[in-house]
Amino acid sequence: MQQSCISRRAFVGGLGAACAMPALAVPPPQKKIVGVQLYSLIAYIRKNGLEKALADVAKIGYGAVEFQSLWGKTAAQLKKILDDTGLVACGAHVRTKDFSPERIKATSEFHRTFGNNLLICAGEGNFPRKGQPLDDFLKRLVDYYNKAAETAAQYGCKIGLHNHTTEFDLKMKDGTTYWDYFFSHTRPEVCMEHDVGWTLATGNDPCEQWRKYPHRSITMHARENGGRKMAGKSFDGILGKPAPGYKGVNWAEVSATCDADGVKWWIFECSTHFDSLLAVSESFKFLQRLGRC
Repeated sequence: MQQSCISRRAFVGGLGAACAMPALAVPPPQKKIVGVQLYSLIAYIRKNGLEKALADVAKIGYGAVEFQSLWGKTAAQLKKILDDTGLVACGAHVRTKDFSPERIKATSEFHRTFGNNLLICAGEGNFPRKGQPLDDFLKRLVDYYNKAAETAAQYGCKIGLHNHTTEFDLKMKDGTTYWDYFFSHTRPEVCMEHDVGWTLATGNDPCEQWRKYPHRSITMHARENGGRKMAGKSFDGILGKPAPGYKGVNWAEVSATCDADGVKWWIFECSTHFDSLLAVSESFKFLQRLGRC
């Protein structure tokens, strides 16, 4: 096989020519491959099955999905569904107890089998029981996540936390929010899956969270502001269309901030339109107009 060669003179000359070219001041923003959190389609999946739902998501143009449930499937079955649709797993929501020393190995190995290496907890087990002091609970939770992140890394996985509104509402005795204490005291390896819609609903600036805790987000949740009501009672369906009377997300600023931070995946999620593809489809068009895909 003939090798292609280049002389030292030609190589040095090429360097000189390259150096003479004007430098680009700022690289153009990178398009993101966008995904769907399958909680957005929970009723649709129950009605039509996981296989059809993922095939439909792929037809719309999404490149990935984030699991909220494993739908009774084995790791091999999940891998086949993903392979058949051309999608990849960009994460999964799990329970806090799945990070325990007794479970983390099995949890990591199961997920790695179908191609997922990002395990995010979105609430269950993250909050104190009624009457339990927040300060003591949070200190133990931070220690728990720090140890779990170190162990998960041994099995090729990362762990992290996803926010709703409670993480900004709950405050310690000194006034520090749950959110700020958690990400100020966890290891950098503990990922921040930031949901911009829920953050904005609390009156906080979504972009400020990436500036305060930079380079900790592999994924973000692209959700429109639907206020504080949860689980289908809020209108947070289609991106670019906030609930009536609510301030919409500044998506141009979010885009610039995410690009600067290095966020890899934009994951669309909503709490309404569970039984149809309407929000998923219309939000993909919005993300296209935004230049995300």
